[in-house]
Amino acid sequence: MADVEADHKDIVVHDEKFLDSGSAPKLDPYGFPLCPQPTDDPLDPLNWSFSYKFFVLCQAAFLAFLGPFTQAVINSAFAPMSKAEHISLTTASYVTTVPILFAGISPILWSPLSNVYGRRPVFVAVGVIGIVSQCASGAAQGWAGILVTRAFMGLGTSAGMGIGAAVVADMYFMHERGKFMGIWVVFVTNGAHLATVVGGFTALNPHLGWRWCFWLPSIVWAANWLFNLLFLPETLYHRNNKTGVSHQQNTSFKKLFTFNGIPIQRRVKLWDFTHVFYMLKYPSVLLPTMYYALSFGVGSVLFAITAASAFGSIYHFNTAQVGMASGLSTFVGTLIGELAAGPVSDYILVLNTKRTGGEQRPEARLPAMWPGFLLCPTGAIIEGVCFQYKTHWAGPIMGICIGAFGLQIISTNTFAYITDCYKPQSAEISTLLNFGRQTFSFTLGFYMLPFAHRTTFGIAWAVLAIIQCLFFSGIIALMWRGKVWRERLEMPKFDRDI
Repeated sequence: MADVEADHKDIVVHDEKFLDSGSAPKLDPYGFPLCPQPTDDPLDPLNWSFSYKFFVLCQAAFLAFLGPFTQAVINSAFAPMSKAEHISLTTASYVTTVPILFAGISPILWSPLSNVYGRRPVFVAVGVIGIVSQCASGAAQGWAGILVTRAFMGLGTSAGMGIGAAVVADMYFMHERGKFMGIWVVFVTNGAHLATVVGGFTALNPHLGWRWCFWLPSIVWAANWLFNLLFLPETLYHRNNKTGVSHQQNTSFKKLFTFNGIPIQRRVKLWDFTHVFYMLKYPSVLLPTMYYALSFGVGSVLFAITAASAFGSIYHFNTAQVGMASGLSTFVGTLIGELAAGPVSDYILVLNTKRTGGEQRPEARLPAMWPGFLLCPTGAIIEGVCFQYKTHWAGPIMGICIGAFGLQIISTNTFAYITDCYKPQSAEISTLLNFGRQTFSFTLGFYMLPFAHRTTFGIAWAVLAIIQCLFFSGIIALMWRGKVWRERLEMPKFDRDI
């Protein structure tokens, strides 16, 4: 025991560092202490088998996928919907931007509830709101009724997007977090992308029409909700992350599938709902959140909310063609991008850990973001210039693919880095990243198309891309001083046993 302590006495990973608990720390495959330290309880999610963890990860990821999917199926059908409701294409985009805004705000409520009562009760309860509101959108008569129901739909489909990353943090260790967080990010990013493909063919079908862009997602959402009700376990677990000592006793594995799968150790307080914004005091949270919000807008939402207008007016694409042009290109870009994101991030972290003699520094992940910094704005500029000069349609599609490639690298490393820095506050971090992403994305529908029409697509898209690049200066600052800033600031005092 003394030898083990001597070998690892210099290992410091904020509040996940190993402290003497009377037993040797459990080690990762590279011979370094696991972060966080798991308990000896087989019900601890950190101790679940690889296959079962992956099964749960897929459920959490698909739930996150369905949030933007249900919001964006209608994107390709803006043209027929605008004709039916006698509104402009810009006004029609509000049917997507309104739920985006509410999906960004509402997880501020879900985060503290999930930290006290568990992830599962929140997913199930909020999911009911999603089913009802989505059906109401399909049945609503009049533009005002559609927007109101879509606002509630954003609220009811937000839990997976807002706190889904916390499920990943509940189950996986720091050395593998990039890869598995990347899988979750692929799903949450591609929800809106594949939605445009489905929505395009749905709206084009004469037997269905644009209203089925509301009904179809409600059917999928309801089926997934039932599956989660039966098979999604509770992943929240209370432990001492420094020593691996359990702070709870579960009676059986079956109890994880109820609504009291964990012992409730305290009541929710009003102060808990401010924890999300309290995390903004930390540069390692604030700076990546701002950069990620801009990047998601440039590398995903910009393509989605302008596709119907741009591809429709310039290339005369129908709804199905619009869906394939914007949806499949972003889907391919993010899938390829993930190959250069999570696995590469974890590999760089391991190399740095070996180089430093066992010290796992979250900042080691940040250099992996450089390709994303270059590719994401480049893709947006390519699309804008191709629209401006009315090149062959393959040009803007290639730009979308390149932009999505870069966004995936940025997204995976952002989620992994901040979670590594403040793992016990993973729900707050996931919620904050979702808030920044959704809130900024909400604004794009109001001004990007008017901006492009007053100037050009090339100028408008380039201005947004340049602004995004400027925010990368915060990431560079963290590469240089991130570790120092983290050590100077006191760790959050809440949720330390999660």
